[in-house]
Amino acid sequence: MSEIKSLTCSRARTLLEPYADGELTRDDPRLATSVREHLAGCADCRRQHEQAISLPFRLRALTSPRPPDSLVVGVMRSIAPSRVAYRRAWTLLVPESILAMFILWYLSGLDGLTTVASGIFGDLQGLVGWGSGSGPLPTIPRVDVLLLLALIALTAIAAYHLSILVRLAPGGLAGRRPAGE
Repeated sequence: MSEIKSLTCSRARTLLEPYADGELTRDDPRLATSVREHLAGCADCRRQHEQAISLPFRLRALTSPRPPDSLVVGVMRSIAPSRVAYRRAWTLLVPESILAMFILWYLSGLDGLTTVASGIFGDLQGLVGWGSGSGPLPTIPRVDVLLLLALIALTAIAAYHLSILVRLAPGGLAGRRPAGE
């Protein structure tokens, strides 16, 4: 009974945590009253009590529970690289390589480049003449149309492959969730 009326600093400090949590008031209201009276008269214990009830102190005192093993395994499996995805990504280069080789074959050497450049320049001059009304609409060689179609196909395939690679990349679209979820 005398312990309840006059608490020592060491005894009051051991009771600060249950007092701050409200457990002491619930379990032993007389002891909680003694702690409150001790805090009113002891500046050192009051300072320690103020620190104990501060949010940063309380957060540091918390411990994190250990995550379940299944969670760790699941996360590691989801972030692990997939061999099938990488193999599939490399096969995307095949059609691009074929089209690029076709275009390079068509433009082979300096003669091919100068022929294409002079053809483009002549076509532009013909278009300017046609636009001003001084000449007929120039005819476009069929090979140039084929080259243009090959270039359009190469661009479309490259864009499609980039969209696939973005989804395969870590942190790409596959790993993101819509904002509503």
